[in-house]
Parts: sequence; structure tokens; C-alpha cells
Amino acid sequence: MAQSYEELPEEIWELILKGLDDDRHSEFESLSLVCKRLLALTNRLRLRFTIVDQTYFIHGTVSPLIHRFRHLKTLDLSKLKHDNLETALLEVAHSSVALNLEVLDISNQDSIPIEGLKELGLRNRKIKVLKCANVIKLRDDDLISIAKFLPDLEELDVSFPRHKFTTSAFRSHSISELMITDEGIQGLSSRLKNLTKINISMNHLLTDNSLSYLSSNCSRLQEVSFIDCTMITMEGVRFLLDNSPNITSISMCLISNLHGTSSLFINPTTSGKTLHSLHFKDSDISYEFLDAITKAQIPLKSICLSNCKGYTIDGIWNLLYTYQSLEFLDLSKNDSLTDTSITSLSHYLHHLVSIKLNFCKLTSNSLFTLIKNCPLLEDIEMKNTDLGKKEHTFTSVYKTPNSSIKFLNLSRNAHLTDECLIKIASVCPNLKFLDVSSCSGITFAIDEVLKSCHKITHLGIQDCVGVKNLGLNMDPLKLKKVFMARSGVNDEGLVGIGVKCSELVKIDMAGCFHVTTSAVKYVVKNCEKLKEINFMGCPNLHVYIVDWMVFTRPSLRKLIPPSYAVTSEHQRKLLLRHGCQVCDK
Repeated sequence: MAQSYEELPEEIWELILKGLDDDRHSEFESLSLVCKRLLALTNRLRLRFTIVDQTYFIHGTVSPLIHRFRHLKTLDLSKLKHDNLETALLEVAHSSVALNLEVLDISNQDSIPIEGLKELGLRNRKIKVLKCANVIKLRDDDLISIAKFLPDLEELDVSFPRHKFTTSAFRSHSISELMITDEGIQGLSSRLKNLTKINISMNHLLTDNSLSYLSSNCSRLQEVSFIDCTMITMEGVRFLLDNSPNITSISMCLISNLHGTSSLFINPTTSGKTLHSLHFKDSDISYEFLDAITKAQIPLKSICLSNCKGYTIDGIWNLLYTYQSLEFLDLSKNDSLTDTSITSLSHYLHHLVSIKLNFCKLTSNSLFTLIKNCPLLEDIEMKNTDLGKKEHTFTSVYKTPNSSIKFLNLSRNAHLTDECLIKIASVCPNLKFLDVSSCSGITFAIDEVLKSCHKITHLGIQDCVGVKNLGLNMDPLKLKKVFMARSGVNDEGLVGIGVKCSELVKIDMAGCFHVTTSAVKYVVKNCEKLKEINFMGCPNLHVYIVDWMVFTRPSLRKLIPPSYAVTSEHQRKLLLRHGCQVCDK
């Protein structure tokens, strides 16, 4: 006799819940309402959590949440104001969550909350990843304190600090009290012996000495990013590669008059032999520089040359011919690429998984060539290209479907036509993500695309004024997120979304002049999983709709009204207590 669901053991239920799609955490909220057993299970299975300021407004504390989710491994506090961040860290430090936590994000703050990190470090030696990007006040002492209180860190991000200095600050403080210097990196690296990954991008005072300290003190170092660190020269880079036996990835900018364009390697037979990822941005790349990489015979899997100048197609050809196991390639903003060169290069890209060709003068012939010749390709970005321009007749050679393609970002292609988009969709049957925002030539094609690619969950049609609806096909769609701001979608199109998109979680219709209150209400009533909606700048909506939406759709968590002025501060606080944040962005 078959077991009922109540009799299934906990282990089986865990396997079922873990078998949900990649965004399974978003489903836990609904499942937790079914019964106490599923509530307990989903609480235990949630591994990551983001805390926002609204939590403190409603509850005054995060204790109930961190006691509910006892097995959290990743905690994101980057959206908290600094005062709330300090409080949250102390609450977390004195809870059972602190015992399991491995990843902590405290980015976007005014300064580093040292006392909170100290308390957390006393309770937890498992924290492996700390993100402190976009911090306004970031100093040498902060780095040394981080290393002191979290000595087992393996990954650290202190990139892109947002320093705000006054003249008086420089007069009354030493430079190390205001910014990160080599001394801070020296103190950090001497304590973090397990460090494997660090991002120090845009810390302008760092020199070759910083790379020397990291290389000498952190024997397990694998990945280093130092984009826009203009005082780091090629001498420092070569030292790093020659003295870090485990280095797998570097990301940097090369400026010819500062770095030179000679080889990365002191000794090509020994330096950088574990390198599999090289990312250069806004750099001067010579043929000789690429040739040295080609001759080095490293296990290269990923290379980025975005907005790089100086190299030729021959240099790329030699590189790809040598490294035919490449999985990621970014040649964005390369004016010399042509459809013919892409056809030639594609024969060496059989293992490619992701490619970016943004701002290149390429037509759909290049896109179809990649789809045909790269069987493992999943992700293609071709923003602001010549897709749809000077098209040749589509032949049968371009009609072989590629079931691997999952993501297509074709936004800002002004020449892209309905016919071209339909034919692209016809060879990408398993597409999940499609963005054709700012493609002014698109009108009726979306209907055909959704028929061909019924697995699409993310659709971007922003600024497509010719798109009135998603088609007349009434079959259910799997769309979860629709971005249609400033598009031509009207009431009929919006009602169609309400009818066909029962899985909808987020919809952005900002600046849609042709939708009215009745259509918006229809969507809110029918889309029971809807969490976020933006209709800023929609002039034909009644002001009362804000309250109605929050009380009608309990799943709503964020709402941007037609004008922020339509709600008072008292009203927004009341709606927040019902679980929905009303904001202006």
C-alpha cells in the first residue's frame, strides 16, 4: 500500500525540497505555510538570508529570524544602514547562527564594523568569505583588524572603496588612516595564511609591494583582482606569477606606458603553470603579449579582453587555436571583429560555455555561426551590435537547434527585426533568459518566441515601444520575471500576462503609458506569487491602488507606486507592517 505524504521520512522530504529549481529558496515561503512539518523543514534547509532595514522597523530586532534559520551559511547585511549593521552583527554573534556561518557580506557601508566582527570572530572560526566592497572609509587598520578577528578567512573583497575626503582630513591624518596602503596588505597577508582569493581593485595607493606580500605570505593564493590599481606594474605581476604556485586567476588593467606590453612570465616554463583565467579590461594588449600567453601552454579556460586595444585578429586566432578547451571568452568592444572572423574563430570553440561580444559590429550571421559550431554554449551576450543589419538569406545551415543555449542578451540592437528574432528563437528551444530591451524593431515576435521557447522564465522588453502584448497564445507560460518598462504594452497585453503567467514573481512596468487601473488589478489578483511590482510613472493609475494591492496580494514584498508622493510616510509604515516595502526605486 502506498504511503501517504505524512508518513514519508524527513530524509525523503529533504530530497524533494532540495530537488526544486535553482531558486528554491524563493519557494520555501509558500511551502512553509502548508503545515508545521514543512515549516520546520524549510527553516532547516534555508542556507542563505538577506537582512534589510525594514526588518528593524517592523521587529526592532533580527533575533526571531536568526533563531528561526539556525543553519544559515551565508548572511547578506549589505543592504543595512550602518547603525543597524552594528546591531545585527552583535545579535548574530550571540546566536547559534554564528556557529555555522561561512559567508558574510557587509558591503556598501560607511566603515568597517570592527566591534561586530570581533564578537563574531570570537564565536566562529568557520567564516571563510568576507565581502567589504564599496566601503566609504577603508583603512590599513581595518585590514589588520579583519585578519586578527577572522584569521581563517579564505576569500576577501575590499574592492572599489568610495573614499570621501576633505582637505582638513589630509592635514590631520596620515594617508594610512584614510586609505589602504601596502602596509595594510602586509599586515593582512601575514595573518591570513589560508587566503585563496582577494579583490583589491581600485585601491590606488597599492604598488608591486602588495603583490609581493600576498605572494610571499599566502602560499595557497589562487585568485587576485587588482583592476584600476595603476601603481602596480608588470614587474609586480610577474613576481606574483613566478612565486605563487597555486595561482589560477588574475584580473587587471594593462596600461602600456605604465606596465609595458612584454610577457606576463619571468620564466615561461615555470611561471603561472596553474593559470586558467586571465581577465584584462580597458587594456593595451600587443601581439607579442598574446603570443607569450600562447607559448606559455597554461591550462587556460577563461579569457577577457573587454575594451582592449592593440591586438589583432591573428593574435586571437593563435590564442584560440592553442587553447581549444576555452570555456569563457569576452571580446567586447572590438572594432576589428567581423562575421568572417567569427566564423573562422568558432571552429576552435567546441568547449565554449559563455561568450560576450557586446559593442562589436557583428550581424546575426555571427550569432547563428556560434549557435551551430559551439555545442556546449549556454550564454551569449551581443548587446549593441549590428544584429538585423545587412542580413543575408537564412540558409538551412543555421537551422540546427542548439539545446544548450539558456541565456541570450541581445539588448540595444536597433536593427534587430521580428523575423530575425523568431529565427534565433527557433534554434534555441531551451532558452530561459531573453533580453531584447531597447530593440526598437521588435513588435509581434515575442508571441512566436514564447511559443518556440516555452521554458523562458526571464524576459526583458524594456523600451520596446512596438511590443503591445506577449501574444494571443493562451497556453500557460513559465515567466517569473518580466521587465517591460517604457514598452508599448497596453491593457490587453497586461491582462494576457495575468492570464498566462501564474508563476510571475516580479514585473517592472515603469513608464508604461497605456496601462490602466483595471488591468493592473487583474494581474495582482491572478498572480498569486507576485512579490515585486514597479509602476512608477504610469499616469493612468488611481492613487488608491497602492493600499488595495498590498491588502489583496499578501505575497507582495516591494512596491514602487506611480509617484512616491501618492503615499504618506504614515501610510508607508503601515504597509511595511503588512510585509510590503513601498519605495521610490
